Amino acid sequence: MKRILYLLSFVVLTGCGQSTEKRPADLLPEQQMVQILADVHIAEARIETNVLYPDTALMVFNKEQMQILADHGVEEEEFRKTYRYYLNNLAQMDKLYEIILDTLSVREAKLRSTDTTGAPRPQPPVPILEGMKQAY
Repeated sequence: MKRILYLLSFVVLTGCGQSTEKRPADLLPEQQMVQILADVHIAEARIETNVLYPDTALMVFNKEQMQILADHGVEEEEFRKTYRYYLNNLAQMDKLYEIILDTLSVREAKLRSTDTTGAPRPQPPVPILEGMKQAY
């Protein structure tokens, strides 16, 4: 969650120097990008909580990100192209992250409302890279 706030702060602070490029038609729809980035940030938080070593965390995160893109039916290059557009148009990125933060808040509220005991929910385990076991 800290990284989201840092990224959002960066976006707001650098928003003055954005370009006014028109949004190309071949980018991912905004709502799909919101859902993907919300899932990516949830995965990142889960990995940060459960994985101790940075290099292992990066490998697990990359695998998780590829799985998220596959779940959404998006190619990595489509995602990267859309993300680059938002990096070059920081006002649009700022608006996108406002929606992402709202989406994450709604997801959190839904999770809290289904937990009637008040006890913290156990985190799902971070999958170990199966391919790494075979490589060594």
